[in-house]
Amino acid sequence: MNNPNPELVILPFTAKLKATTILLTFDQLMFLLRKGRRSQIQIERSYPGSPQAIGWTIFHRTPEKYLHKNEPFFRSERGARRHIRQAYALHYALASDEDLTHSHLSL
Repeated sequence: MNNPNPELVILPFTAKLKATTILLTFDQLMFLLRKGRRSQIQIERSYPGSPQAIGWTIFHRTPEKYLHKNEPFFRSERGARRHIRQAYALHYALASDEDLTHSHLSL
């Protein structure tokens, strides 16, 4: 878990209230987040095609598990992929040039 640059993975997710088994819908999740109740919500990685999945987000892959670190939520995979390209290409460019491809370096 000491990897300074964990691999980012876009996966579907489920959300539920902590200490319950009640699954939330995407709209319920957004409502609770707007009310500032993030500490009451548990985000769990799901798999593509899961009937319980309510949206897509970015997880940080570590040797032990997938971590969700306050990344934004998206209804579609396309929105999540667009966000990761915009947000993390800039992040890595500021960190170092070692992890960038030739095309990224020429931007």
